[in-house]
Amino acid sequence: MNIEREETGTLTATLKVKLTPEDYAPGVEKALKEQRKNAAWPGFRPGQVPMTIVKRKVGKAVLVNEVERLIGDSLNNYIRDNGIRVLGQPLPRNESAQANDWDTPGEFNFQYEMGLAPVFDIELSNKVGVEYPVVDVNDELVEREVTDMRRRFGKLEDATVSGEKDMLLGDLIELEASGAIKPGGLMNRTTITVEHVKDDATRTLFTGRAAGDEVTVDPAKVSDNHDDLARMFNTEHDRVHHMEGKVLFRIAEIKHMVPVELSQELYDRVYGKDAVVDEVGFRAKVKDGLANMFRRDSDRIFKRLVMRKLQDDLRVELPDSFLKRWIMETSKEPVTTDDVETGYASYSTGLKRQLLEDRIVEKYGLEAKGEELDAFAKRYIADQFGQFGMPAPEGEELQRMAGRLLGDREQIKRMRDSIVEQKLNIHFRTLLQPKEKVVSYDEFVNLARTA
Repeated sequence: MNIEREETGTLTATLKVKLTPEDYAPGVEKALKEQRKNAAWPGFRPGQVPMTIVKRKVGKAVLVNEVERLIGDSLNNYIRDNGIRVLGQPLPRNESAQANDWDTPGEFNFQYEMGLAPVFDIELSNKVGVEYPVVDVNDELVEREVTDMRRRFGKLEDATVSGEKDMLLGDLIELEASGAIKPGGLMNRTTITVEHVKDDATRTLFTGRAAGDEVTVDPAKVSDNHDDLARMFNTEHDRVHHMEGKVLFRIAEIKHMVPVELSQELYDRVYGKDAVVDEVGFRAKVKDGLANMFRRDSDRIFKRLVMRKLQDDLRVELPDSFLKRWIMETSKEPVTTDDVETGYASYSTGLKRQLLEDRIVEKYGLEAKGEELDAFAKRYIADQFGQFGMPAPEGEELQRMAGRLLGDREQIKRMRDSIVEQKLNIHFRTLLQPKEKVVSYDEFVNLARTA
């Protein structure tokens, strides 16, 4: 077999593959003998079918399979041995394959187009100039968290009139477009929490109500989406997707959350017995907890900001025409040229970001090592047992369970990505030496959405 590489552009190349009978004949003969050995065809005893008949019936299919196998293995080896970084995978040029004669096999010639990853370098230093966002954990934020904790550990009590933070239990009933109850329509006992209703006018409709009252509303105003509405009706998504009318909510009960008092009972339930003994200590603990929680989010946001800045400064090019063709030909679902053009900008941005991250990981030696994956798996197992209050296994048993986890490709990828993410965060903080920028909670949330 002979493979020649022809450069066809800055980031594209063609591999020309030539096979002779000496390349594929041994494999074909071996496969045909296996076919004859296992053949159980009418009129012949197992294993006694004449080879001429075997060749006539399955010879062409066996030849095609063997040639495809040889080409696949040879292309992979050629790409690996020559250190070629391809994007996607090589795509066959159909006109070259169609010139081959499978009925009278001799020399076969094929051509495969490749998209090549751009070659670039990256240097991490404080010149990148990205600031590290830190949330201003002020008294207002602490009070909000304390209020949430008091409600979280509070208790529900019956109420006679609904308020803005109450939970309503009642029957959700489908209506016709005319407003009448739809015969045979959907009906289910469900709950609506008033403060979670996003529309102000709709939220007002549910306040000041008593048991037995009925409220007619747009179903989209009391649910997040069709899946959420289907759960409220305890039905399938398709059943609510084309709902035409409004819905009626008939209130059966009103529940009011009574927050727990700021007391030793709350302190113990949140942080453990006697870990905190007064309100000052409790609020300090809450503030520290929020700061630590936001710090983890700050790492993630900072990494995204850095990657975006590096990507904007680098301006890496891609073999766009090849990649669009590759998407068209390898998509699991049929796609049109317009579909590809519409989604390509987002795809190329994500691919450039991944290439940039891969280059940083490679240059600075941040790839997850085997012993790191093993340690991660063991910590994960120990944490899982800890969540259920059970002692973690040790020694050979722990290693056996870790080995089973490491045998799952999806689990390995998840663990590898977590380890690399942590290394990148530490590396960025160390090399870029960012200045901290204190931002409000709302600014921080907006950064998290847009970074």
